[in-house]
Amino acid sequence: MLRKAFMFGLCCCLAGGVSACAEHHASAAASSAVIGDSLFQLKTPLTNQQGQRFELGSAPAKLSVVTMFYGDCNVSCPIVLENIKRTLAAVPLAHAASVHALMISLNPGVDTPKSLAGLAKMHEFDAKNATLAVSDNDAQTRKLAAALGVKYRRGANGEINHNTRFVLLDQQGRIVASSDTLSVEPDPVLMAAIHAKLAKK
Repeated sequence: MLRKAFMFGLCCCLAGGVSACAEHHASAAASSAVIGDSLFQLKTPLTNQQGQRFELGSAPAKLSVVTMFYGDCNVSCPIVLENIKRTLAAVPLAHAASVHALMISLNPGVDTPKSLAGLAKMHEFDAKNATLAVSDNDAQTRKLAAALGVKYRRGANGEINHNTRFVLLDQQGRIVASSDTLSVEPDPVLMAAIHAKLAKK
């Protein structure tokens, strides 16, 4: 196993150069930071759109829908944010307080509480059930991304290439379901998992 991991890392270095190698090792280190099956054990410090500091899992709802984006993205991220908005709207009103959305920036240092507040207002997110947040630095962001299954790389023009990922966590921070589908409409599989969990008392 160790030999395979070493060979994979070596291939990354040879194929993509120093940058690709560094990203591989950063991702591997980030993955090992999650002990057990709860993502809340990362204890990653974040700042929300209201400038309030908190940790991942510090005040979990019964269910949390987590995704990653960045403010300057004009291609997939607006779709991701609209998806979150519609997913929350699809939750029965009686259970609205049981589902919270957490959207984490991939671009610390550029995305700020002020800019996130602007995005929240633009997309009409209610702070009661939707949080836009940013970590302190890129190392912390990469830990979160690795744990959530989000892969990203910064381009020379400032753009960030990343995959789409929606992760549903229970109140203990365990992954219940996930979706890689980029669409403004809620993923039926994710919604089914939400309804199934809410139906349990």
